[in-house]
Formats: sequence, structure tokens, C-alpha cells
Amino acid sequence: MVRRRFIPMAVVISIVSILLVACGGGTTPAPATPQPASPPPPPPAVAPVAPSAPTGPAPSGASGSQFEVTLADPGGSGTYSFDPKDMTFDVGETVTLALSSESEFHTFTVDGLGIDESVGGDESTSLTFTFDTAGTFELLCIPHEALGMVGTITVK
Repeated sequence: MVRRRFIPMAVVISIVSILLVACGGGTTPAPATPQPASPPPPPPAVAPVAPSAPTGPAPSGASGSQFEVTLADPGGSGTYSFDPKDMTFDVGETVTLALSSESEFHTFTVDGLGIDESVGGDESTSLTFTFDTAGTFELLCIPHEALGMVGTITVK
């Protein structure tokens, strides 16, 4: 009789043991320790652009031989402009144009004079140019021309 009870009991113990092993019985593994994320790469360094030494007289409105031009896009207002919008220079005059963009990419483009300078958002650059052709030339920002970012350069 003991034998009859022993066999079913052994079967039950075997089944329970198999289920515990198959189900991963025992201790629960420790959760993985989260690793800190690597820091983002640093932004690229932007070196300041030093203006070239110009020759010749300064135009009216210029500070010395450098002429400051702001490529304006005031605070997302949708108003785009050059400041100053209209500039006058003399034939033969060499001027350093210091161009600074407020917050968006702009161009300082004068097709009739072969000028096409790009300025990134919140950046500045300069270009030295000798005005050797008389006339009135259209100044424009290629991406914002349709939004009114135009002006003139008169060379007399």
C-alpha cells in the first residue's frame, strides 16, 4: 500500500519540479542598470570673419571704410529687409560690406555686379568689393525676394 501512494506522490513531485525549472523558478534576476546616455556632440566652432583691409574712400553712411548691412528678419514677424535698403557708392570705390543676419539664412545678391554672398542665421561675414560699373542695381535675398527683401545699390 505504501508503494501505491509513493508512485503518485513521486509523479506529482516530478511534475512540480519540471514546471519550476521550465518556468525559471528560483530567484528573480536583478534589473539591468540603465547606462547614462552619451552627451551630444558639441556644436561646430564658428570662427569670426575679419574684414579685409579696403582701399579708397568710404561711402556716405559708412563707418570708416566698412559699411554695415543687417539682413533683417525681426523675431518671426514675416518682415524681411536689408538695413540699409538702398546704398550709394562712387565708381572705383572699394568698400568692405559687413553683413550680419539676424536669425535666418539670407543672401546678399546683386546679379548685375556679380555679388552673391550667403549668410547663415545668427552669423556675420564680410566682403570687400570695388564698384567699377556705374548704374542702379537690384539687391535681393534669393530665398526672401518674394517676401519683399529687396533693395538697390547705386554706383555713380
